[in-house]
This record gives sequence, C-alpha cells and structure tokens, in this order.
Amino acid sequence: MQPFDLPEPSQPGYGSIDPLDSRYFDAEVAKYLSEEARITYQAYVEAALAYALAEFGIGSRKAAEEIEQSARKITAETVYTEEKTTRHDIKALINCIKTGISDEAKPYVHFGATSYDIIATANALQMRAVIDNVLIPRAKDLLNTLSKIAEKYAETPQIGRTHGQHAVPITFGFAVAEYVERLGYSIEALRWLKDELRGKFSGATGSYNALSTFVDDPIAFEKAVLDKVGLAPAPYSTQIVPPENLVRIIDEIKTMSGILANLGNDMRNLQRSEIAEIREKFEEGQTGSSTMAHKRNPWNFENVVSLNKQVLAQALNASQNLQSDHQRDLTDSANSRFYVLPVALVCNMLSRTDRIMNKIEVDEEAMQRNLKLTGGAIAAEPFYLLLEKYGHTQAHEKSKALAHEALKSGKSLVEVIEADQEADSYWQKFSDKEKQIISEPEKYYTGQAAQKTKDIISRHN
Repeated sequence: MQPFDLPEPSQPGYGSIDPLDSRYFDAEVAKYLSEEARITYQAYVEAALAYALAEFGIGSRKAAEEIEQSARKITAETVYTEEKTTRHDIKALINCIKTGISDEAKPYVHFGATSYDIIATANALQMRAVIDNVLIPRAKDLLNTLSKIAEKYAETPQIGRTHGQHAVPITFGFAVAEYVERLGYSIEALRWLKDELRGKFSGATGSYNALSTFVDDPIAFEKAVLDKVGLAPAPYSTQIVPPENLVRIIDEIKTMSGILANLGNDMRNLQRSEIAEIREKFEEGQTGSSTMAHKRNPWNFENVVSLNKQVLAQALNASQNLQSDHQRDLTDSANSRFYVLPVALVCNMLSRTDRIMNKIEVDEEAMQRNLKLTGGAIAAEPFYLLLEKYGHTQAHEKSKALAHEALKSGKSLVEVIEADQEADSYWQKFSDKEKQIISEPEKYYTGQAAQKTKDIISRHN
C-alpha cells in the first residue's frame, strides 16, 4: 500500500509547524507576540525616532507625521516580501515605510539609528505589553480562583503528605493556599521585572557615534526617543541592550511555570483512584480513553505539567544569550526570536489551570476516609510529644513502636496504647483535650492550617 500524499499547507493554524500556532493558538496572546505584532512595535519605534528628530531640529514635524502614518500601515506580509530582496529585516521595514511618504520625509526614516536601536527597544515594549495586558491579568484570575477555593475549604481537614506518605492533618484550603502564596509572589516579581526593561538609542557600538555628528547631546536625544514610547534608556548598552533584564523575566516566567506544574502535579495526584479526593469536572460527551470507557483522566493538569517542560527548554535557550562577543555578535539573533514561546506557553497554562480549578469537584468524604485510613497512627507525633510532657525518656521510640504496631495489626492507635501497660500508664495522665487530639487527630490536630490560609488570602487579595 502506498502512503497517502501529504497535503499542501493550507490556512494558518493547520498549515503551521509550531503547536502554538495551531493546537495552542490564542488570539489574545498573538495580538502581542505574533510576527505582525513584532513588526508593528518596530514601526512604532521608527515613528518615535522621527518625532524626536523633529524636536531636535534635524527633521520636520511634517516629515514625522508622514513617517508615523506610513508606519501605521505596515504589515508583516509587506515587510517579509521586501526582505526577500534586502535579506535584512530592518532594512526591509525601512524601505516599506519609505514607500508611502514624500521624498522630503524619506531621509529621516531610521536616521542615526542602528538596527538594534529599533529591535531592542521594540522587544522591550512587546514583552512589557504582553505581561501587562495578558500574563498578569490571567495570573490574577487564577490567584482569585485559588483564593476562593482556599477560603471555602480553609477548615476542611485533609491528610498532609510528605514523601507521598500520610504525615499529619492539614486542611484542603491550606494545601491550596500554598499556591496562592507562591503565585502571588511571582506576580509581584514580574510586575517589578517588566518595569526594569530598557530600550536604547546609542548606535552601532553603544557609544553614540552617529548621533554625536548631528546633536550636541546624544544622550538627551536617546532619552527623548525612549520617552515617546514609555521606556527608560539602558544605563549601558553596546549594539544591544545587555540581556540580563529580559533573561530575568524569562527566568521568573519559568518559575511561575514551575509553580503551575507543581499545582498540576498535586491536583492530578489527588485524583488517583486510590486517593480520589478531587476530580476534574467531566463534561458531557468528553472521553477519557479511546478504549477504556470508564476512564476520567486528569488530562488538563497533565497538560500543564507537560507544557512546563517546554518552558524550561526556552529558559535555557535565553540563558545562553548572556554572552556576546565584544560589542555584539549574531549568535543570539535567531534563538532570541523564540523568547515569545515561554510567555505564550505560560499564558496558556494560566488560563487552562484557572478554567479547571474553577470546576474541580472536591470529595470531602474521601478526605475523611483517607484521614482515618491509618487508624489514627497519624497521631504518633502529638502522642510522643505528650509522652515527653509527662516525663517519658524514650518517647519517640515508644510512639514509633506503638504506631507501627497499630498499622501492622489494623487496630487503632488508641487501642494499641491502652493495651500496652507502660503506655497506658502515661495515657491515664492525659487531659480530656489531649486524649481528643490522639483519638481524633483529623478534627483536633490541624494546627494553624485554617488561620494561616486566611492570612495568606488576605495578603494577596
């Protein structure tokens, strides 16, 4: 049998290679991170330059207005078509802007600039805009969702788990509050980092050579250009803005991605058949498996965990651009174009996680069942502390032996204590409140979980 003929690439989305442009396409994110957006930001910087030239008496206001109007009409398609001739993306942009203006205005397009005056400044604007308008709002939506869940279940007992084993009781709200705190802190970090992004207009080596020929104070001219687009100049630049601030942002985006993946792992593990404390809502018509009809897979949380791996790869990609030979080389040119990927991925992860967390079903009965699964052996910690309070010199060893006996025999911890003559002699000294802690740790040994949950919610909302 001959293989099927491969189809020719068709419409954008299904003819693309990158899954972000098909399976994970998001129009709101694309508005800021697409090729169309990248070129639009570059055209915006070219227009700002024209107005600064007019202010410094080099060009005219009329020329600046012509350049702005032409820049507003620029499309990625026209620039890419021109680049087939120029073999240079910024030169293609310049030529396209010049096409729509008078001969009097043409000399002032890109006047005194080097390509990366435009590219570096546009990149900073693009990153800041997508963080401001998409990433942080989506992160805040998820933060609010998590806060509501944490508040609702602040006092709902759940077994705490360390190393995958039953530890001591907490509350489900407290477990969710972990992510309120971590995500909230990451949002604040991104707010600060995006405001540290810088632009430049300092020329081919960062030493203002070209501008020094035409203006008395090229540093003031740089500030004038960047003021128009709302950026501060980098304190030092070569042909490029030093990459640290952008890499730090991608590192923080990687950190946020890791937090989301950790939440996803916790939530999917709580859906294991043996635990079954929560469920992703199963929609009508949804299928868990193509063959096992009973399956209700936690696929959304697993998807978030999976996307995190791609974010990690892109963070490594960015970190490799911290080195550049002398005043600049081109070894960062191609791979830096992929900086948009971790941002787009995390935006997807945030909206997906928010959507699913809004619809999780919490099984409080299963939480109670799991709390009692060990027959109260989870009270071994308070029991040994109380033994010490009443003078036992080997309290930890005694509590461990009794807890293991309870687990082995299937009896409750209290039954084992009362059957042990030495332990029972101490047990009789316990107050009623202390006995309650050992008898019902799921009710009386949750510590400050509920209060801590409420404090965290208050701090981040």
